[in-house]
Amino acid sequence: MRHPDWRCQNCGERLYEHVEVGYQCLNCGRRYSIDELEGNAV
Repeated sequence: MRHPDWRCQNCGERLYEHVEVGYQCLNCGRRYSIDELEGNAV
């Protein structure tokens, strides 16, 4: 399981790559898109 240096904006835990798409916090369950994490979300 790959993980970047990003942290969850809700709880601060490490994010892990999700099998479907994007990244997920295993602590609180929130999912993030790549664009959202890189600051490109509209």
